[in-house]
Amino acid sequence: MRLFVCAMFSAVWLAVAGTHAAEPTAGEPPDPFGGVPAPLAEALRSYGKDAPRWAYTQRFVEFDRKGRENESWIARFDPSQHYDVQWTLLEKNGKPITDSQQKKFRKERAKLEQKGRVRLGEALDLKRAALLPDQPDSVELLTYEVPLRPIEGSPFPPEKFQVFVKVARENHALHAIDLKLRDRVRLALVLNVKAADAHIEFAAVRPDTGPAIAKIAASAAGSVAFIPVGGRVEATRSDFKRVTPYDDRFVVKPGPLRTIDF
Repeated sequence: MRLFVCAMFSAVWLAVAGTHAAEPTAGEPPDPFGGVPAPLAEALRSYGKDAPRWAYTQRFVEFDRKGRENESWIARFDPSQHYDVQWTLLEKNGKPITDSQQKKFRKERAKLEQKGRVRLGEALDLKRAALLPDQPDSVELLTYEVPLRPIEGSPFPPEKFQVFVKVARENHALHAIDLKLRDRVRLALVLNVKAADAHIEFAAVRPDTGPAIAKIAASAAGSVAFIPVGGRVEATRSDFKRVTPYDDRFVVKPGPLRTIDF
């Protein structure tokens, strides 16, 4: 189950890492957000244009099913640096890190980003997003339910999950994304998942930019061969700084608008 919880976290983390939404250029394909409800589309565009430009400090904590801390680390991410050194481990389990730990950490980060994984954004059917009914004009957040579509090779049955995206009514900024398991599901012969969820929180960093991710969390509970297992992971981000991504130094002109991968 620990691997399942971490897999959920990785899927969400990968979904929001390295996204980019450059200004459209002449002759490029139609807007990928065409047909998406206007407030939701505006929120995704606003987030996407600044997402790859944030450097930040991240604190990661893993808990077991009883809420006890298993592991924690603090690291700095800086997309303006070369790919090999964009992540710098600062502390692990409250202790200073060694050179070997730094090398191992950077290798794991690179593997996580490069390994072919199904991203949550690939399964979101944004054009079928629906505003939840009976939301009065007085509410500050607009909540959309976004259905999932099946992804070839993925063990997750889309009909078992719900995704809710919350957008600020006033300025159409992303506020939060929640993924929840509707009902228990068996993913392998001996792995029975009874509950699972993931949560992403966004926060304004500067008045002239889109929001940045402030927190990512995922949890799961179930059993392996009838033995109860479960856990929770959390990542919080702080000390944001807007930088020029390393990739941008090689860009001659703006590229096409890319769909945001949540």
